[in-house]
Amino acid sequence: MDRLSLWKEKVEKRLREVFRPKGPEVLREAMAYYLFQEGKRVRPITVVAVATSLGGDEEDAVTVGCVIEMIHNYSLIHDDLPAMDNDDFRRGLPTCHRKFGEAVAILAGDALLTYAFEVLLTKENFRTLSSETLIEIGKVISEKAGPFGLVGGQVLDIKGWEDRREVNLKKTAALFEACFLAGGLVAGRRDIFGDLEEAGRLTGLLFQTTDDILDRDGIYKALGEEEALKEAEELFNKACLKVKDTLGEDTEVLRILEKIYSRVT
Repeated sequence: MDRLSLWKEKVEKRLREVFRPKGPEVLREAMAYYLFQEGKRVRPITVVAVATSLGGDEEDAVTVGCVIEMIHNYSLIHDDLPAMDNDDFRRGLPTCHRKFGEAVAILAGDALLTYAFEVLLTKENFRTLSSETLIEIGKVISEKAGPFGLVGGQVLDIKGWEDRREVNLKKTAALFEACFLAGGLVAGRRDIFGDLEEAGRLTGLLFQTTDDILDRDGIYKALGEEEALKEAEELFNKACLKVKDTLGEDTEVLRILEKIYSRVT
């Protein structure tokens, strides 16, 4: 089994270990609904790939990755709501608000977001990370998932912001920046924060650009197919160069980039 597949298995297992929220049963079911549909897990796997490339503890990186995966899934619950994208299906199944009702879906997203930080700030969940480092990771994730990043990007999206690159930068790339920075913190490599952030930004932009091409939306609609494919190629090449410069030639992050880009090639 290759390392990316192994890490995905570890993420699936660890998610089930740390997901123990208290509260009404229907809320717990709604919180778990998207989380355990076993998506690509590209964000937590990226955390692990970055951290291990820099000498960080694999198990702790998996747990931090699970935290980011919870936050990602909260954003999907809210993104699908009638007030946002008003989607009826995700991954071939009814969306959270269609299955549980709009009010419960809103609260499930809220609960998943806050529970993610409960997991992160429970020191017993980690083997090598100090309380100070966990706070640092929490600050990074909060900044990238908040009004400056993911949430701000969602606002631009629903308001029809014309600059799709700016929307993608905030709505998607910011959380990938958090993945790279969190991986760096697991490994104690604060000295290369700027490089990690840039690598994460390029990876996130590549991910969203390929998504837009597959969905024939966003950048695809704004630029047209030929230009969108050209942009994806340029982002792939830039991301690979930055990752090699920052993490070396043998990092599994390069395999992640190849998997993302291969979706449109």
